Amino acid sequence: MVERTPGIFEVILHSNKSSISEIKIFLVPGKEGERSLMVDAGFRSRQCLAVMEKVLEAFGIAYDKLDIFLTHKHHDHCGLASEYAARGARLFMNPQEDRHCYDCMYYNHSHGSTEDQPEVLRGMGITPEGTPEIWEMFMEVNRRASTNKAWEFEIPGFRYTPVKAGQKLAYGSYEFETVPLKGHTFGQMGLYDRERKIIFCADQVIDGIVPIVGSTYPDEHLLKGYFASLEQFKHKYQDCLVLPAHREPIKEVKRVVDRIVFSYLDKTDMIKRILDHAHRQMTTKEVACLAYGMKPVPGDQAEFIKLKMVISKTFSCLEYLYDEDLAIRGKLDGTYLWESPVS
Repeated sequence: MVERTPGIFEVILHSNKSSISEIKIFLVPGKEGERSLMVDAGFRSRQCLAVMEKVLEAFGIAYDKLDIFLTHKHHDHCGLASEYAARGARLFMNPQEDRHCYDCMYYNHSHGSTEDQPEVLRGMGITPEGTPEIWEMFMEVNRRASTNKAWEFEIPGFRYTPVKAGQKLAYGSYEFETVPLKGHTFGQMGLYDRERKIIFCADQVIDGIVPIVGSTYPDEHLLKGYFASLEQFKHKYQDCLVLPAHREPIKEVKRVVDRIVFSYLDKTDMIKRILDHAHRQMTTKEVACLAYGMKPVPGDQAEFIKLKMVISKTFSCLEYLYDEDLAIRGKLDGTYLWESPVS
Protein backbone atom coordinates (compact mmCIF):
# COMPACT_ATOMS: atom_id res chain seq x y z
CA MET A 1 0.00 0.00 0.00
CA VAL A 2 1.27 3.49 -0.87
CA GLU A 3 -0.03 6.96 -0.09
CA ARG A 4 -0.24 8.62 -3.51
CA THR A 5 -1.03 12.02 -2.02
CA PRO A 6 -2.00 12.96 1.55
CA GLY A 7 -5.12 11.01 2.52
CA ILE A 8 -5.35 8.93 -0.69
CA PHE A 9 -4.04 5.36 -0.47
CA GLU A 10 -3.47 2.86 -3.27
CA VAL A 11 -3.79 -0.90 -2.83
CA ILE A 12 -2.79 -3.29 -5.62
CA LEU A 13 -4.88 -6.44 -5.97
CA HIS A 14 -3.58 -9.34 -8.04
CA SER A 15 -5.37 -11.98 -10.09
CA ASN A 16 -4.15 -15.31 -11.36
CA LYS A 17 -6.43 -15.01 -14.39
CA SER A 18 -5.16 -14.68 -17.94
CA SER A 19 -6.85 -11.45 -19.03
CA ILE A 20 -5.95 -8.88 -16.34
CA SER A 21 -3.33 -9.49 -13.68
CA GLU A 22 -3.77 -6.51 -11.36
CA ILE A 23 -5.96 -3.56 -10.43
CA LYS A 24 -5.42 -0.59 -8.16
CA ILE A 25 -8.04 0.14 -5.52
CA PHE A 26 -7.97 3.63 -4.04
CA LEU A 27 -9.05 4.37 -0.49
CA VAL A 28 -9.87 7.76 1.06
CA PRO A 29 -10.42 7.29 4.81
CA GLY A 30 -12.98 9.67 6.25
CA LYS A 31 -12.56 11.78 9.33
CA GLU A 32 -13.47 10.20 12.67
CA GLY A 33 -17.12 9.19 12.68
CA GLU A 34 -17.55 10.00 8.97
CA ARG A 35 -17.83 7.80 5.90
CA SER A 36 -14.85 6.58 3.89
CA LEU A 37 -14.47 6.06 0.15
CA MET A 38 -13.21 3.11 -1.86
CA VAL A 39 -12.85 3.48 -5.64
CA ASP A 40 -13.86 0.17 -7.28
CA ALA A 41 -14.21 -3.26 -5.70
CA GLY A 42 -11.64 -5.49 -7.39
CA PHE A 43 -11.62 -9.08 -8.61
CA ARG A 44 -14.06 -11.67 -7.31
CA SER A 45 -11.44 -13.49 -5.28
CA ARG A 46 -11.12 -14.60 -1.66
CA GLN A 47 -7.48 -13.59 -1.78
CA CYS A 48 -8.36 -10.05 -2.90
CA LEU A 49 -11.09 -9.84 -0.28
CA ALA A 50 -8.64 -10.88 2.45
CA VAL A 51 -6.20 -8.15 1.38
CA MET A 52 -8.88 -5.46 1.54
CA GLU A 53 -10.19 -6.75 4.88
CA LYS A 54 -6.76 -6.17 6.40
CA VAL A 55 -6.51 -2.69 4.87
CA LEU A 56 -9.96 -1.64 6.12
CA GLU A 57 -9.21 -3.04 9.55
CA ALA A 58 -5.91 -1.14 9.68
CA PHE A 59 -7.77 2.13 9.04
CA GLY A 60 -10.61 1.22 11.38
CA ILE A 61 -13.20 1.44 8.59
CA ALA A 62 -16.43 -0.46 9.22
CA TYR A 63 -18.47 -1.67 6.27
CA ASP A 64 -21.51 0.34 7.35
CA LYS A 65 -19.32 3.47 7.05
CA LEU A 66 -17.87 2.56 3.66
CA ASP A 67 -18.93 3.98 0.30
CA ILE A 68 -17.70 2.25 -2.87
CA PHE A 69 -17.72 4.19 -6.13
CA LEU A 70 -17.82 1.74 -9.04
CA THR A 71 -16.34 3.41 -12.10
CA HIS A 72 -17.74 0.87 -14.57
CA LYS A 73 -19.15 -2.63 -14.68
CA HIS A 74 -16.23 -4.88 -15.59
CA HIS A 75 -15.18 -7.93 -13.61
CA ASP A 76 -11.96 -6.43 -12.24
CA HIS A 77 -13.81 -3.36 -10.97
CA CYS A 78 -17.06 -4.95 -9.71
CA GLY A 79 -16.16 -8.56 -8.92
CA LEU A 80 -16.50 -8.12 -5.14
CA ALA A 81 -19.27 -5.53 -5.24
CA SER A 82 -21.99 -7.96 -4.15
CA GLU A 83 -19.81 -9.18 -1.25
CA TYR A 84 -19.25 -5.66 0.05
CA ALA A 85 -22.93 -4.81 -0.34
CA ALA A 86 -23.88 -7.88 1.69
CA ARG A 87 -21.57 -6.67 4.47
CA GLY A 88 -23.25 -3.27 4.64
CA ALA A 89 -21.21 -1.06 2.32
CA ARG A 90 -23.02 1.50 0.17
CA LEU A 91 -22.34 1.26 -3.58
CA PHE A 92 -22.56 3.99 -6.21
CA MET A 93 -22.60 3.51 -10.00
CA ASN A 94 -23.87 5.17 -13.16
CA PRO A 95 -27.05 3.25 -14.12
CA GLN A 96 -26.07 3.55 -17.80
CA GLU A 97 -23.70 0.67 -17.06
CA ASP A 98 -26.79 -1.52 -16.64
CA ARG A 99 -28.59 -0.34 -19.77
CA HIS A 100 -28.24 -3.78 -21.43
CA CYS A 101 -29.00 -7.15 -19.86
CA TYR A 102 -26.19 -8.90 -21.74
CA ASP A 103 -22.76 -7.67 -22.74
CA CYS A 104 -20.26 -9.83 -24.63
CA MET A 105 -17.47 -8.38 -22.47
CA TYR A 106 -18.67 -9.84 -19.17
CA TYR A 107 -21.27 -12.19 -17.70
CA ASN A 108 -23.89 -11.31 -15.14
CA HIS A 109 -27.17 -12.64 -13.86
CA SER A 110 -29.27 -9.66 -14.91
CA HIS A 111 -32.88 -10.41 -15.71
CA GLY A 112 -33.17 -10.80 -19.46
CA SER A 113 -29.56 -11.80 -20.16
CA THR A 114 -30.56 -15.32 -21.22
CA GLU A 115 -32.98 -13.89 -23.76
CA ASP A 116 -30.60 -11.18 -25.02
CA GLN A 117 -27.47 -13.29 -25.42
CA PRO A 118 -28.53 -15.22 -28.56
CA GLU A 119 -29.55 -12.00 -30.28
CA VAL A 120 -26.26 -10.27 -29.41
CA LEU A 121 -24.12 -13.21 -30.54
CA ARG A 122 -26.06 -13.61 -33.78
CA GLY A 123 -25.57 -9.92 -34.44
CA MET A 124 -21.80 -10.43 -34.29
CA GLY A 125 -21.93 -13.41 -36.66
CA ILE A 126 -21.81 -16.16 -34.02
CA THR A 127 -24.61 -18.66 -34.58
CA PRO A 128 -25.25 -22.34 -33.75
CA GLU A 129 -25.53 -23.15 -37.45
CA GLY A 130 -22.70 -20.98 -38.82
CA THR A 131 -20.08 -21.10 -36.04
CA PRO A 132 -21.11 -24.09 -33.88
CA GLU A 133 -17.75 -24.48 -32.09
CA ILE A 134 -17.67 -20.87 -30.89
CA TRP A 135 -21.37 -20.93 -30.03
CA GLU A 136 -20.77 -23.96 -27.83
CA MET A 137 -17.97 -22.11 -26.00
CA PHE A 138 -20.43 -19.39 -25.00
CA MET A 139 -22.99 -22.00 -23.95
CA GLU A 140 -20.36 -23.72 -21.78
CA VAL A 141 -19.82 -20.41 -19.97
CA ASN A 142 -23.57 -20.28 -19.28
CA ARG A 143 -23.55 -23.80 -17.88
CA ARG A 144 -20.58 -23.08 -15.62
CA ALA A 145 -22.18 -19.93 -14.26
CA SER A 146 -25.52 -21.62 -13.64
CA THR A 147 -23.85 -24.40 -11.62
CA ASN A 148 -21.77 -21.94 -9.55
CA LYS A 149 -18.48 -22.89 -11.17
CA ALA A 150 -15.98 -20.05 -11.40
CA TRP A 151 -15.91 -17.94 -14.56
CA GLU A 152 -13.46 -15.08 -14.87
CA PHE A 153 -15.86 -12.46 -16.20
CA GLU A 154 -18.85 -13.25 -14.01
CA ILE A 155 -20.24 -10.37 -11.93
CA PRO A 156 -22.84 -11.35 -9.30
CA GLY A 157 -25.75 -8.94 -9.05
CA PHE A 158 -25.67 -6.11 -6.54
CA ARG A 159 -27.76 -3.14 -5.47
CA TYR A 160 -26.35 0.35 -5.81
CA THR A 161 -27.27 4.01 -5.57
CA PRO A 162 -27.48 5.57 -9.06
CA VAL A 163 -25.23 8.56 -9.72
CA LYS A 164 -25.13 11.04 -12.56
CA ALA A 165 -22.58 13.54 -13.80
CA GLY A 166 -21.89 16.52 -11.57
CA GLN A 167 -22.76 14.94 -8.21
CA LYS A 168 -20.54 15.90 -5.27
CA LEU A 169 -19.09 13.32 -2.89
CA ALA A 170 -16.97 14.46 0.08
CA TYR A 171 -14.57 12.28 2.07
CA GLY A 172 -11.79 13.33 4.41
CA SER A 173 -10.49 16.65 3.15
CA TYR A 174 -11.54 15.96 -0.44
CA GLU A 175 -14.65 16.94 -2.41
CA PHE A 176 -15.04 14.90 -5.57
CA GLU A 177 -17.29 15.55 -8.53
CA THR A 178 -18.53 12.68 -10.68
CA VAL A 179 -17.39 13.12 -14.29
CA PRO A 180 -18.42 11.09 -17.38
CA LEU A 181 -15.62 9.18 -19.11
CA LYS A 182 -17.34 7.59 -22.08
CA GLY A 183 -15.41 5.19 -24.23
CA HIS A 184 -14.03 2.17 -22.41
CA THR A 185 -17.69 1.59 -21.54
CA PHE A 186 -20.79 3.60 -22.32
CA GLY A 187 -21.31 4.85 -18.74
CA GLN A 188 -17.85 4.83 -17.17
CA MET A 189 -17.39 7.62 -14.62
CA GLY A 190 -14.47 9.08 -12.73
CA LEU A 191 -14.04 11.24 -9.63
CA TYR A 192 -12.44 14.69 -9.87
CA ASP A 193 -11.32 17.03 -7.10
CA ARG A 194 -11.28 20.39 -8.86
CA GLU A 195 -9.48 22.27 -6.08
CA ARG A 196 -6.65 19.78 -5.57
CA LYS A 197 -6.54 18.71 -9.25
CA ILE A 198 -6.83 14.98 -8.72
CA ILE A 199 -8.80 12.59 -10.92
CA PHE A 200 -9.51 8.88 -10.59
CA CYS A 201 -9.78 8.05 -14.30
CA ALA A 202 -10.47 4.28 -14.08
CA ASP A 203 -9.64 2.72 -17.49
CA GLN A 204 -10.12 5.82 -19.64
CA VAL A 205 -6.38 6.41 -20.11
CA ILE A 206 -3.58 4.00 -19.18
CA ASP A 207 0.07 4.54 -19.95
CA GLY A 208 1.40 1.75 -22.17
CA ILE A 209 -2.02 0.15 -22.77
CA VAL A 210 -4.73 0.93 -25.30
CA PRO A 211 -8.00 0.57 -23.33
CA ILE A 212 -10.63 -1.61 -24.94
CA VAL A 213 -13.54 0.30 -26.45
CA GLY A 214 -15.98 -2.55 -26.82
CA SER A 215 -19.63 -2.68 -27.77
CA THR A 216 -22.00 -5.17 -29.35
CA TYR A 217 -24.94 -2.77 -29.73
CA PRO A 218 -25.51 -0.51 -32.74
CA ASP A 219 -25.74 3.28 -32.81
CA GLU A 220 -24.05 3.89 -29.45
CA HIS A 221 -21.22 5.79 -31.19
CA LEU A 222 -18.83 4.51 -28.55
CA LEU A 223 -15.52 5.07 -30.32
CA LYS A 224 -16.59 8.47 -31.64
CA GLY A 225 -17.61 9.39 -28.09
CA TYR A 226 -14.27 8.10 -26.80
CA PHE A 227 -12.35 10.37 -29.15
CA ALA A 228 -14.41 13.38 -28.01
CA SER A 229 -13.91 12.44 -24.35
CA LEU A 230 -10.16 12.02 -24.81
CA GLU A 231 -9.85 15.42 -26.47
CA GLN A 232 -11.58 17.01 -23.47
CA PHE A 233 -9.51 14.90 -21.06
CA LYS A 234 -6.26 16.04 -22.66
CA HIS A 235 -7.03 19.70 -22.02
CA LYS A 236 -9.03 19.56 -18.77
CA TYR A 237 -6.80 17.22 -16.76
CA GLN A 238 -3.32 17.81 -18.20
CA ASP A 239 -2.05 19.43 -14.97
CA CYS A 240 -3.76 16.97 -12.62
CA LEU A 241 -2.62 13.98 -10.61
CA VAL A 242 -4.15 11.33 -12.89
CA LEU A 243 -4.74 8.02 -11.09
CA PRO A 244 -5.72 5.16 -13.42
CA ALA A 245 -6.86 1.75 -12.21
CA HIS A 246 -3.90 0.05 -13.90
CA ARG A 247 -0.21 0.91 -14.07
CA GLU A 248 1.37 4.11 -12.80
CA PRO A 249 -0.08 7.62 -12.40
CA ILE A 250 -0.01 9.45 -15.73
CA LYS A 251 2.45 12.32 -15.94
CA GLU A 252 2.24 13.16 -19.65
CA VAL A 253 -1.47 13.25 -20.39
CA LYS A 254 -1.16 14.57 -23.95
CA ARG A 255 1.35 11.89 -24.95
CA VAL A 256 -0.76 9.07 -23.53
CA VAL A 257 -3.99 10.37 -25.10
CA ASP A 258 -2.40 10.94 -28.51
CA ARG A 259 -0.95 7.42 -28.48
CA ILE A 260 -4.36 5.89 -27.75
CA VAL A 261 -6.10 7.94 -30.45
CA PHE A 262 -3.43 7.08 -33.03
CA SER A 263 -3.71 3.39 -32.18
CA TYR A 264 -7.47 3.38 -32.79
CA LEU A 265 -7.19 5.42 -35.99
CA ASP A 266 -4.57 2.96 -37.20
CA LYS A 267 -6.85 0.01 -36.40
CA THR A 268 -9.91 1.59 -38.05
CA ASP A 269 -7.80 2.27 -41.15
CA MET A 270 -6.76 -1.39 -41.23
CA ILE A 271 -10.39 -2.50 -40.89
CA LYS A 272 -11.41 -0.14 -43.68
CA ARG A 273 -8.78 -1.70 -45.95
CA ILE A 274 -10.08 -5.18 -45.04
CA LEU A 275 -13.56 -4.15 -46.18
CA ASP A 276 -12.21 -2.41 -49.30
CA HIS A 277 -10.38 -5.56 -50.42
CA ALA A 278 -13.08 -8.06 -49.47
CA HIS A 279 -15.53 -7.07 -52.22
CA ARG A 280 -18.30 -8.71 -50.20
CA GLN A 281 -20.29 -8.35 -47.01
CA MET A 282 -18.54 -9.54 -43.84
CA THR A 283 -19.66 -10.34 -40.31
CA THR A 284 -18.06 -8.62 -37.31
CA LYS A 285 -16.49 -11.91 -36.26
CA GLU A 286 -14.89 -12.35 -39.71
CA VAL A 287 -13.46 -8.84 -39.69
CA ALA A 288 -12.19 -9.24 -36.12
CA CYS A 289 -10.26 -12.43 -36.91
CA LEU A 290 -8.53 -10.77 -39.86
CA ALA A 291 -7.85 -7.48 -38.07
CA TYR A 292 -6.31 -9.18 -35.02
CA GLY A 293 -4.74 -12.23 -36.67
CA MET A 294 -6.92 -14.75 -34.86
CA LYS A 295 -7.81 -18.31 -35.80
CA PRO A 296 -11.39 -18.85 -37.04
CA VAL A 297 -12.00 -21.08 -34.00
CA PRO A 298 -10.23 -20.44 -30.64
CA GLY A 299 -7.89 -23.24 -29.63
CA ASP A 300 -8.27 -22.75 -25.87
CA GLN A 301 -9.92 -20.57 -23.23
CA ALA A 302 -7.30 -17.84 -23.51
CA GLU A 303 -7.97 -17.50 -27.24
CA PHE A 304 -11.73 -17.57 -26.58
CA ILE A 305 -11.42 -14.70 -24.09
CA LYS A 306 -9.35 -12.73 -26.58
CA LEU A 307 -11.88 -13.37 -29.34
CA LYS A 308 -14.71 -12.07 -27.11
CA MET A 309 -12.76 -8.86 -26.59
CA VAL A 310 -11.64 -8.26 -30.16
CA ILE A 311 -15.14 -8.86 -31.54
CA SER A 312 -16.46 -6.11 -29.26
CA LYS A 313 -13.53 -3.86 -30.13
CA THR A 314 -13.95 -4.50 -33.86
CA PHE A 315 -17.67 -3.73 -33.70
CA SER A 316 -16.85 -0.34 -32.14
CA CYS A 317 -14.36 0.37 -34.95
CA LEU A 318 -16.88 -0.67 -37.60
CA GLU A 319 -19.52 1.55 -36.01
CA TYR A 320 -17.05 4.45 -36.13
CA LEU A 321 -16.43 3.83 -39.83
CA TYR A 322 -20.19 3.69 -40.35
CA ASP A 323 -20.61 7.00 -38.46
CA GLU A 324 -18.01 8.55 -40.76
CA ASP A 325 -19.66 7.13 -43.92
CA LEU A 326 -16.64 4.92 -44.54
CA ALA A 327 -18.51 1.62 -44.17
CA ILE A 328 -21.96 0.32 -45.04
CA ARG A 329 -23.91 -1.58 -42.40
CA GLY A 330 -26.61 -4.04 -43.30
CA LYS A 331 -28.48 -6.76 -41.45
CA LEU A 332 -29.62 -10.19 -42.55
CA ASP A 333 -31.36 -12.74 -40.33
CA GLY A 334 -30.23 -10.83 -37.25
CA THR A 335 -26.55 -10.62 -38.26
CA TYR A 336 -24.87 -7.28 -38.95
CA LEU A 337 -23.04 -7.27 -42.27
CA TRP A 338 -20.36 -4.78 -43.25
CA GLU A 339 -19.00 -3.74 -46.62
CA SER A 340 -17.01 -0.97 -48.22
CA PRO A 341 -18.85 1.94 -49.84
CA VAL A 342 -16.24 1.82 -52.60
CA SER A 343 -17.68 -0.08 -55.55
